Amino acid sequence: MYGSSPGAPRPFGASAAPRPTTLSARAMRRLASGPLDAVTLMRDVCQVDRLQKDAAERMAAALLGSHPEFVCLPSGHWALATAPATVAGAPTQAEAATRSGTRSGTPPAESSPQLRDIAFAVVDVETTGTRAGAGDRITEIAIAQVRNGEVVDVYSQLVNPERPIPPYITALTQISWDMVRDQPCFRHVANAVVERLTGAVFVAHNAAFDWRFVSEELRRGMGHELSGPRLCTVRLAKVLIPTLARRSLDHVTRYFGIEIEARHRAEGDAVATARALGRMLTLAEDAGAKTWAELERLVSTPAERRKRTASDRRRRAFPLPADEDYIA
Repeated sequence: MYGSSPGAPRPFGASAAPRPTTLSARAMRRLASGPLDAVTLMRDVCQVDRLQKDAAERMAAALLGSHPEFVCLPSGHWALATAPATVAGAPTQAEAATRSGTRSGTPPAESSPQLRDIAFAVVDVETTGTRAGAGDRITEIAIAQVRNGEVVDVYSQLVNPERPIPPYITALTQISWDMVRDQPCFRHVANAVVERLTGAVFVAHNAAFDWRFVSEELRRGMGHELSGPRLCTVRLAKVLIPTLARRSLDHVTRYFGIEIEARHRAEGDAVATARALGRMLTLAEDAGAKTWAELERLVSTPAERRKRTASDRRRRAFPLPADEDYIA
């Protein structure tokens, strides 16, 4: 991922690069892949976990409105002024990917890699809390490598969060301060993490949570930011298993008959998520999504349209009524 020439095609998969030093530079980097809505853009640029739409729109206008490099589209999305023109208000591939829980970085459809050829890095982190940008830190990280639907390698590491672990977190994860006090800090394992993420699709169950924590730790430890395609298995389950009432990791793995060997521990959850991903990729291929671009389209298609399409397929399975009686 490093050292590519400016004109070279960007390799498919995640990467970690030096983080822009100003908010406008961060915005420019985020918008390089295509337009984004104000909430998504300001959350990423300002590192805010929760942000209301009206507040995000005011922040975006204040931050970007005076810069000629940025433009606000009629749809309310922000884009680079020099970006290729699109139909005003029409979602681009990058927007559709953002809405669906995947991230842009996808090649054009004609060159989109086959799902069976893609490396997936299934990530799970245990943390001291839920606020990545407000002081909470990673206590354990696991990355399960998936290729052709199979788990081929698992990396797992306890991490010294350099801050106390609340008792309720220890009760949930069974990770105590005594377990992590002599473990490496994240900055000491950052290179190992980047090595396993580079060139792979970042996958997690509720991917936004794990992405934020890993990104924040890389920013703090290396001055780098995480970028590239990502996939949320919660959203994938919503599309591929519509009859499932709840989509927690417990419910999804139970549906597939997958046992979680150590719940609320990074390795146990990552491996179980990876196995569920393999099963869901098979379902996706059965539904006609054999490439990354096709998977993005499947995940980003509104539920109502998916229902209509399924209904049309069922109707076409029945013989059409005859206009005349041909029985003698």
